Amino acid sequence: MAATDPRHRIGQDVNTVDQLSSVVILGLAVAGGAAAIVLSLLLIG
Repeated sequence: MAATDPRHRIGQDVNTVDQLSSVVILGLAVAGGAAAIVLSLLLIG
């Protein structure tokens, strides 16, 4: 069965597969912001 076949992975769509939840994205954003603040404090002082 080809990946372009409509019956490929029945029951899975873009909303249930290959997406990060908004909670994970928010966590990544918060961690990135904290890392930027820490690095700026270390480098700039």
